Amino acid sequence: MKKIVSLFAIVVAFSSCQEDLQTNNPAFQAKQNDVYWRANDARVSIDEDGRMIITAYNQFETVTLETASTDPGIYVLGTTNQENFATYSNDVDGFSDYYDTGLYYGPAFKVSAMINRGTAYQANSAGAQTTGGSGSGLRVATQTTNGTVTAITVVARGVGYRPGDIVTIVGGNNNATFRVINIQQSNGEIEIEEVENGLFTGKYKFNAVNAEGEVITFSEGVFYKIPISTF
Repeated sequence: MKKIVSLFAIVVAFSSCQEDLQTNNPAFQAKQNDVYWRANDARVSIDEDGRMIITAYNQFETVTLETASTDPGIYVLGTTNQENFATYSNDVDGFSDYYDTGLYYGPAFKVSAMINRGTAYQANSAGAQTTGGSGSGLRVATQTTNGTVTAITVVARGVGYRPGDIVTIVGGNNNATFRVINIQQSNGEIEIEEVENGLFTGKYKFNAVNAEGEVITFSEGVFYKIPISTF
């Protein structure tokens, strides 16, 4: 019975938070490692290169989201384009920590479409081996047409890869290639959905890593009508 009551309380609390998003202006919230997190305040700044920077904070914690422009769209994090960037920091009782979506080594997370489709690949594979790049162990399921690889899906992420690595699929003439976009510890997306009267609305999610290799996860993130700072 206690478990049922506790679960009901959690559902009510989260529903209440969702309603708050519609009534509070501005709002910046997410799940931090599956626990509800909300900023006390958030502001947008635009730098001299036209990049958007949202700074959101509460008493001890700060989240920043940075995108290469202020245009609506999806900006992918943890890639070689470090103009798209997210950070989380905290400072509690003299102890501080900092996480970011920088360039790190790790298991491949998101990969590109084919750079070169290759030749003489005879059949689809449920787990083709790969070579190249900084790491090892990355395997992909392949779809082939007339000897070329037309599509891939990651089935084993491997270890030690870095964003931007070019990877070759073993088989055929060993010339089908794709790129590692980001890695498991450092990735995510910022989506600017709307900019209206200087107010920014959108979504975000990211994994970020600290100097010790620990990962923090922000999921189901929302920013709602965040104003441009006047300071």
